[in-house]
Amino acid sequence: MKLGRDILYLSNDDIVACNLGLAEVDRAVEAMFAAKADGSAQMKPKLALHATEGTLFLASPGVLAKPAYAGIKWVGVADNAKRGLPHIAGVILLSDVATGLPLAVMDAGWITGARTAATTVAAAKRLARKDSRSIGFIACGVQARAHLAALRPHFPLRQVKAYSRNLSTAQKFAEEARQLGLMAEAVSDPRAAVENLDIVITSTPVVPRTPSFLDAAWLSPGSFAGSVDLGVSWHKESLGSLDIAVTDDTAQAGSERVNFPRAYDGEVASLVAGTLAGRADAHQRTALVFAGLGLADVAVGAAVYDAARKKGIGRTLPL
Repeated sequence: MKLGRDILYLSNDDIVACNLGLAEVDRAVEAMFAAKADGSAQMKPKLALHATEGTLFLASPGVLAKPAYAGIKWVGVADNAKRGLPHIAGVILLSDVATGLPLAVMDAGWITGARTAATTVAAAKRLARKDSRSIGFIACGVQARAHLAALRPHFPLRQVKAYSRNLSTAQKFAEEARQLGLMAEAVSDPRAAVENLDIVITSTPVVPRTPSFLDAAWLSPGSFAGSVDLGVSWHKESLGSLDIAVTDDTAQAGSERVNFPRAYDGEVASLVAGTLAGRADAHQRTALVFAGLGLADVAVGAAVYDAARKKGIGRTLPL
């Protein structure tokens, strides 16, 4: 592959074949947040365009100094359930910082799941109790699976409660969790997947925007909530009572109209850098309200690209 003449194309199967480990993804995302904190990484809030059909298009750019890659993720979000198609689909364009030339185009599916879960891990390591053993999931799709896999190496999880709009979806996810050796139960009441649990992950669809149906008062003392759905599943005012709430980028959260009623206590980058204290006692109720960070896509996309080049994976296309 020659810079300026060729570009590498990576399909979802190619990216999976790169076999990037969870620890590698965590390191890439943590390094990105450290760079964000010290100013050596640059980003802009997502550009959002709403089509007349209701489809949402998003463009998320970011530039890293180390590793020296720039990139942008282009995503379409649509209500595709009746079409039998994914709710979210997109691609990532990765470029060389020194020359500005494009290096790769890659499917965004696996990377989106991995970088979102790794962002939650970065926050949870500092905001969740170290002895967290139980976890609840509101929505049981890609993000639920990615989060369960990403959080298990860091917490002694034993119990899973799963809720979905379709009980069969929750039952399938619970069965997968049981195959991992966990005690897992599908529930028909969303409160049962929030109350008396140490960690709660919400990932309901944002297009069309889900009416709020969860109350943060259900969260137990000492719990951590990872809301990777812009907070839309929670009644907005109820989130104001949390002891500590962070987001991945405050400017992005503002442009996304994230469902949160007060100023954030800080960003994940500040937690990683140590300039924001994390959990102070076992009774605080804490949360990450996720807005979506293009820098995380670039960081994980760069790790995928490097792995693909080393392993000879992907298709080289002429520019």
